[in-house]
Amino acid sequence: MNQFSPAAQSAPEVAYQWMKSYIAALPRDEETFLNEAVLAQSTGTSRTPVREALLRLEAEGFVKRIPHKGAYVPLISDPEVRAILQARAVIEKWAVSAQSSFPESQIHLLQGIIDQQLEAAEDAARFIELDTEFHTSMVQAGGNPVLTDFYASLRQRQLRIGVRAVTQGADRTHDVLREHQLIVDALRKQSAEAAHEAIDAHLESTRQTVIGY
Repeated sequence: MNQFSPAAQSAPEVAYQWMKSYIAALPRDEETFLNEAVLAQSTGTSRTPVREALLRLEAEGFVKRIPHKGAYVPLISDPEVRAILQARAVIEKWAVSAQSSFPESQIHLLQGIIDQQLEAAEDAARFIELDTEFHTSMVQAGGNPVLTDFYASLRQRQLRIGVRAVTQGADRTHDVLREHQLIVDALRKQSAEAAHEAIDAHLESTRQTVIGY
């Protein structure tokens, strides 16, 4: 059964899931406006659930509502990509060093997410949702809700950057899995230094893939 089928989910949820996947796949260096009538037709719903979904997506930072124009998906510039990845590096490296030892339960969770990513290797949107879950779980282990909330605020842009990266070629998906495993291996050894190096290498590889210089 189609995961977006109204028989399986409510109409607002169908619209939300379709639109989130659509936005995540948009070229990150292009901006666009979303037309409610077109979205209703594309999602197989009506304008009311589309509006509900847009409100939810706005709250999560995926779109901005512009008066008299509609829902707007902004571009993500090269400088913004670099700034996002720099912010991620600071938070993620802090998180793996926040405690004397990284929790075994979180290591097990991260390994499970890698296993799910392997299964979702052919589905870019799902792969990157799991990528976000992987990094968010690592940040949550640091135990600072303020930093966790800030990290979550980057979600929309992380998804678009990530989808763009893994659709550059099959090799990037393979590289992400390998880079994630190196992070987990370092955490399993309780080596903050090795984890920092693995995080830096992973984010630098992402930057090179997305920006190209």
